[in-house]
Amino acid sequence: MNNSTPSQSSVAPTGSRFGITRQNLYPILVVAIWIIWAVYMTASSNWALFKEYWPISLTMTLGSFVAGATAEGGAAVAFPVFTKVLHIAAPDARTFGLMIQAVGMTMAGIVILVRRVPILPKVILWVTAGGILGGIGGMFVSLPAPYPKILFTFTAAVFGLAVFISRWVLNWEPRSQLPEWTSSQKSLFFGIGIFGGIVAANTGSGIDMMTYVVLTLMYGINEKISTPTTVIIMALNSIIGFGARGMIMQDIGIAWSYWLVAIPIVIVGAPFGAYMSSRLSRDHIIYFLLTLIGIEFVSTLVLVPFTTQSILITSAYVIVVAAIFWGMLAYRKQANRKKQLPQTGQLKEMH
Repeated sequence: MNNSTPSQSSVAPTGSRFGITRQNLYPILVVAIWIIWAVYMTASSNWALFKEYWPISLTMTLGSFVAGATAEGGAAVAFPVFTKVLHIAAPDARTFGLMIQAVGMTMAGIVILVRRVPILPKVILWVTAGGILGGIGGMFVSLPAPYPKILFTFTAAVFGLAVFISRWVLNWEPRSQLPEWTSSQKSLFFGIGIFGGIVAANTGSGIDMMTYVVLTLMYGINEKISTPTTVIIMALNSIIGFGARGMIMQDIGIAWSYWLVAIPIVIVGAPFGAYMSSRLSRDHIIYFLLTLIGIEFVSTLVLVPFTTQSILITSAYVIVVAAIFWGMLAYRKQANRKKQLPQTGQLKEMH
């Protein structure tokens, strides 16, 4: 009778009973999606879509990387390129953005979780809860052209300005966690989810950028933590938006064809972006972001016709955003001042 204890190497690791471990979950999912996609493309005779829509596949090569590597979703590349270069209608570009992010950013989120990249689960929970309400409500708030393009551009520009201020103007040491978790913070992030969900329902993105702005500018959270947090938020919001558009509104239309030619690319590109984000420095991520935002901003000013009315509305938006920025900066300055002040007991000891 052999009473010897099995060696450590002979004991199967947790989760490997069916050959699936934390490390190989992602490649297994990629292969499974590729197989299902290829079978569908063959059965539906849709391979010819690549001949017609190859620019979409090319666009999402960069768009999927951006989706995983930054706090801007894949729609941050898809929406402006589709509407301003490929001349695709904004509603179709928005719907495609939600659909493709539901696949690509979800896969990026899996990589983030598998690699145990630091995230803020409570922020994800409360922003997503608000995003459900905002995303569904936003489907019934349709902005006329060219306001979706303008809204997207200036939301991205605000996002870039916040990143710049947080990194090089304030130059404070980044935090890895929120200083506290109160009912006020729950309400704040829930409200961000509602408003961001409305914006995302019209442009395909936005809830991730807004959350990032608050995390970095108001609370000073490290970009390497706030970025993967917003990737997961956008993934969940996109799944909800995709489902709502398909089941409630039933207005997917031509976006389905766009989606089919992008799926095999984004399930690799977005996770690769998430991986690179975890490896690159804060500044490399910020430089990349600001370059994209700069291109987006200039292209809108050049390609989108502005009327007197759109200029007035945009100016009002900028003023409101400036006031919000001031409030966030004032909060952060006050919080840092309290942190630096010695406690009452310490003051007595000093005397």
